[in-house]
Amino acid sequence: MRIEKRSHSGCTESCLEGRHYEEHSGSPSEALIPINYEKTIPTVNARDLHAALEVVTPYKDWLPRMCRYGFVEGKDFSTILRESTGGRPSIDHEITIAMAKELCMLQRSAAGRKFRRYFIDIEDAWNSPERIMERALQIAHQRSIEAQRRIMALSEENESLGIALNSALQFYTVAKYNKNFGMGWNLTQSQTIGKQLSAYCRARAIEIRSCETNDERFGTVNSYPITAWTDFLKEIQ
Repeated sequence: MRIEKRSHSGCTESCLEGRHYEEHSGSPSEALIPINYEKTIPTVNARDLHAALEVVTPYKDWLPRMCRYGFVEGKDFSTILRESTGGRPSIDHEITIAMAKELCMLQRSAAGRKFRRYFIDIEDAWNSPERIMERALQIAHQRSIEAQRRIMALSEENESLGIALNSALQFYTVAKYNKNFGMGWNLTQSQTIGKQLSAYCRARAIEIRSCETNDERFGTVNSYPITAWTDFLKEIQ
């Protein structure tokens, strides 16, 4: 159930602004009543139709009586609470064009026949190949936008995850690992370990970083992630 503000004239603010309702076009009939194209199928305001058909029975009694003919809320019509500037909110209903046609038939009046013809024209225009193609293109465009948004969200998520993992991952040169973990390798052993670990990482596409040392004898040396160190040492033991 939706709530909308209603002016003293009885028209909703959205109607006054022209956002939700548009006049019927592309039909041989004169535009007789605003049609709402905001939903997946066209609808019309039941209170507006009640006034247009010049029904003598008050609206609050008329629509419930009409609903006894088998109309189902959620399928044929929806209930809307309209906020007024003062007093209690009024109850309005949005009804499908199919329901509107049947209501027109039930009135058995010249106005009923006139509006039924109008709603038939609305349906014919709505179901024309051009309008069907137009709606299909709009749906496809909307889905494309949603897909792009999901892809961008996943890319940002993966980028954030990559940054987090990268910053959390520790890299060690052979000398640093030897010193920090008290491995006791001599120079020859360290050089051998470095060659073996480089080959191990390259074979498994594990990132190897280069870093400068303060020792002119070594210059740039390789640095390996701690996870590679752990797996490599288990393998050679």
